Amino acid sequence: MCHISGTRQTMANGTEKAGFDENSQAQFDASARETQLRAPAKRERVRLGEGGRFVIPAAMREEMGVKPGEDLILHIENGELRVRSWLRNLRRVQAELSALKRPGESVVDEFLKERREEQRRSDKRLDRLHAEGMTRKGAK
Repeated sequence: MCHISGTRQTMANGTEKAGFDENSQAQFDASARETQLRAPAKRERVRLGEGGRFVIPAAMREEMGVKPGEDLILHIENGELRVRSWLRNLRRVQAELSALKRPGESVVDEFLKERREEQRRSDKRLDRLHAEGMTRKGAK
């Protein structure tokens, strides 16, 4: 910041000096300006259009990591609309659930084992019902 004054100053040796006094200005930092311009706004005013549509500002979309055409998750929390990236949300849930998995455990293998057992029980029941139906048909 530059400070210029047109006053008289008394020097250390007792003499007066007339004229302007100038303090040096801090160097302009262009990168600071660019950084600030790139920083997404935390709040933006948008207008709700036809059909309840509004545009998410580009800086906010960039911070969210979403692009046009991607899926979003919307929900209301305490009367506020919350918007999240579907893909980022999926990755967050996967990370949370992977923390619950025991080392060396295959969740897929466990799931397939359960499904095969369920299918075996279903096939056994179907075979029994088929046999009962054939027995009744033969008795007639």
